[in-house]
Amino acid sequence: MVQRLSGLNNELLRLELRNIHKVSQHLFSDMVNAKKSRTDDSILYAKELVLNPDVKAICGASFAAGGYSIRVDILRKLADNSWHLFEVKAGGKYKIRHIHDVAFNAMVLAKLGLSVSKTSLLYLSNDYRLGMDASQLFKELDCTEKVGMKVQEFLNLSDEILKDVESENMPKPYLKKSCKNCPIFDICINNKDVKNHIFDLPRLSALAIEELISLGADTIDKIPDNFELTEMQRIVKNCVLTNINYVSENLKTELENIKRPFYYLDFESVTMIMPLYQDIAPHTQLLTQFSIDKTDDAGNILNHYEYIADHTKDCRREIAEKLIKYLGVKGSIITYANFERIAISKLAGLFPDLCEKLIKIVGRIVDLELVVRKNYYNINFHGRSSIKKILPVLIPTMSYADLEIGDGGAAAAAFAFMAMKLYDDKKIEETKKNLLKYCAQDTLAMVKIHQFLKSLVS
Repeated sequence: MVQRLSGLNNELLRLELRNIHKVSQHLFSDMVNAKKSRTDDSILYAKELVLNPDVKAICGASFAAGGYSIRVDILRKLADNSWHLFEVKAGGKYKIRHIHDVAFNAMVLAKLGLSVSKTSLLYLSNDYRLGMDASQLFKELDCTEKVGMKVQEFLNLSDEILKDVESENMPKPYLKKSCKNCPIFDICINNKDVKNHIFDLPRLSALAIEELISLGADTIDKIPDNFELTEMQRIVKNCVLTNINYVSENLKTELENIKRPFYYLDFESVTMIMPLYQDIAPHTQLLTQFSIDKTDDAGNILNHYEYIADHTKDCRREIAEKLIKYLGVKGSIITYANFERIAISKLAGLFPDLCEKLIKIVGRIVDLELVVRKNYYNINFHGRSSIKKILPVLIPTMSYADLEIGDGGAAAAAFAFMAMKLYDDKKIEETKKNLLKYCAQDTLAMVKIHQFLKSLVS
């Protein structure tokens, strides 16, 4: 059950992307949808459409040439019978990889002999609101010149790449900076049993990674003594070499600066490509719930407050008011990472009449992750400091494994599905209970981590 729910955010993304492309199909009144259930059928149909002089615009067309296959978003025939290629993007900003996406499609079309004289990226407009015409959802960026240069580069590489892909023998893998976040890194370069890889060094720059690789230093113990590292990277290296955890001399002072009573605050939020409610722009991040634990010095929970928004409307005002009510005016507010500070600052800007009280709340926030990063390191952190990574190390008895919703992505998607009216009443009630349990687990985790740190200096 937990694994299925952890993929909810991917399910939501796929659903939203389908919706965006569906809306884009209404941009041209004479557009023909070339999508078929079978790819082979779609390729044949697309070939018919591009040869048909009466067809002026095509969406969802599949093409194959030179060993490569694509599905393009929109093709629009121009006056000279060449084509204008559109790529629909769910984001609102230009990224260099978007040029690569368009160029790859244009390369395959070039291999087919199809003349593409213009290319554009369609982004979501921040001015769009629910109920507006589909044409107002998108803003267009002409990328013809940049795509043209990249197409030629791809054409020059395409035969060599295809040869490698179709070869019976896999090219020998080698370590590079992009390996750092690769999901199959362990099995690709046989690093499953390698301990203390250089990627365990926090905030290691791409340049430093490349330099270490060139020196043959794939693990921390192989890093030369004269290699330039940040202070925290040196601390991590020393922990690995000595097998001793690091405790800063400043930890006691930092913990003493956290004032009683202690409030532990965690938010959950959802960011939808298409707005969920009226007067909300695409990609607006909406707070959906919070959990607050108020404790004494020993970590005993004096009060627990929790809130989950009405999924049928924007509840940011109510969230702001309840935060003011529950968090009082004294004591530190402990969060993990900087999200809560940013979110409350945005609420202050959104509601001027609540601004002063919300800004005072922001002033009381203490980032517990920052305290950990600066003052404590366990070699089992492997260079990470997120709460999901360090909690099993510091508090082995605590786990998210038994929760029906066990990560922030699943929590956001579950709330979105309720808001999109995809759940019945029974499912909604069950989902809200699971969301509250998950958020409460985050604040309890902070309580336990705080107490662990205090035990180090007592």
